[in-house]
Amino acid sequence: MKNILARGGIEFLAVLFGITISLWVEDWRENKDIQIKIAEDYINIKQEVEIDIENIENIILSIEEQINSLKKLIQYNEKKIDFNDSDVINNLIKITSPTFFGTQTAYNTSVSSGRLNFSKEMSVSNEISLLYEHFYKRLDTNSQIYDLRNQKLKSDYFMEFFQVTVGKQEINDSIKSVFFSTKTRNALYWILEFVENFYIYRLKDTRNQMLKTEQLISEFFHQQI
Repeated sequence: MKNILARGGIEFLAVLFGITISLWVEDWRENKDIQIKIAEDYINIKQEVEIDIENIENIILSIEEQINSLKKLIQYNEKKIDFNDSDVINNLIKITSPTFFGTQTAYNTSVSSGRLNFSKEMSVSNEISLLYEHFYKRLDTNSQIYDLRNQKLKSDYFMEFFQVTVGKQEINDSIKSVFFSTKTRNALYWILEFVENFYIYRLKDTRNQMLKTEQLISEFFHQQI
């Protein structure tokens, strides 16, 4: 009887051990599959961030040029430099809305799958989330404000300059009187204040986080070698 019980106990333990090993192996396979997919997510995110870095660098250069144009127009408006028709027109044409809105396809795909929070290197996932959930969203808000300000500038203050900037009319005394007005000066300062003291810094902050994120992802793959 004891032998039967002992044999039964051994068989039970063997079955239990087999089930435990089987479950462990299955969990290991599932986790390995998740880590492989997370690595694929990182690759896709890295590729999009690299494209965004190039785009935001170009936007920053455009914004810096626009700041210079706004300052030049203000100098003309305040009569600190002699009026030059062609230069005024050239700088008016440069007052556009070079805004940045980041690419989020790869990040959204990873988030919707739930994989991003199961990485072995959560420090990488955390920096990725910080880039998209904080820096991109904050920059999106500022980009929308900048777009709206430029639209208002053109519609409410620069309507008189439209024919001039498309080459349909020269700057006559009537247009000059509008250009030299306090209203136009305040409008130029209104745009300059936002782009110089807020928007350019949001762009550069986001670019720095992009570079940090891209570097961390690169280091992650380097460690896997």
